[in-house]
Order: sequence, then C-alpha cells, then structure tokens
Amino acid sequence: MLIVETVLKPDQFGGIGLFSAALLPKDSLIWIHNPIVDIAVTPEQYEALAPTFRALLDKHAYPRDYKANDGVIEYNADNARFMNHSSQPNTYQDDHCRILTARDVQAGEELTCNYLFFDPTCDLSWNNEPSVNVDAPTG
Repeated sequence: MLIVETVLKPDQFGGIGLFSAALLPKDSLIWIHNPIVDIAVTPEQYEALAPTFRALLDKHAYPRDYKANDGVIEYNADNARFMNHSSQPNTYQDDHCRILTARDVQAGEELTCNYLFFDPTCDLSWNNEPSVNVDAPTG
C-alpha cells in the first residue's frame, strides 16, 4: 500500500507511470504491505476468476514470494501497480518487504523498481536496458 502522495501520468514510453507528488528524501518509506490493499491470489482462486480479471492480474500481479514457489500472486489494488521497471530504480525493498527511496526523488519524478528483485523469472525482453545483478543491494 502506497503511503506517500503520488500521481498517475504518461511515462516516457507512452504507458502509465507512477510519479511522486512531493520531494522524497533518500530512504523515505513509500510502500508497506497491507493485506486489504495488497491482495494474495492462490492458483485456485486465479483459475476461478473471469478471463477479464485474469488478464488484469497477468499484467499487474507478481509472485508473492518467488522463493516459496507456491504459485500465489499478489495484486496491488492501489496505484502501486503502475510502478514501472528500471534496471537502475530509484526505490528498493528492504529486509522487511517495505519499499523505500534509493536516493532523493524529486516531485514529479517517476517512481521505479527493479521487477527482477521480486520476480527473477519476469520476462523483460521488451526492455532495452542492461540487466543488473538482482542480488546486489540497491539502497
């Protein structure tokens, strides 16, 4: 669940991005897990959903815990689902599964994360950025 003010607007690639509404100093906490907003979906629940909602999950959900390999995905019901990938993100996830800023983020700057950090199997074939070591600290 996002805990800072953000806005959605077009990103540099023609999609939708999540942008900070205010200056966020380095190590600002911007996201915490909240099971009301960050919804876990089991494989059985996924299969029982209408195809239109499965398509939404296919686009915006990610493995809840890729190390557990249990097939459970998580869907952010707030605008956090619009955070885009970068191989040099301005956010990072700490040991408590919270998301913080890796550096000062200016008001109006897009918030980005490295998708490979929480989903090493993520298909980034569309991305022209060089990959980075996902085990390296980013914050």
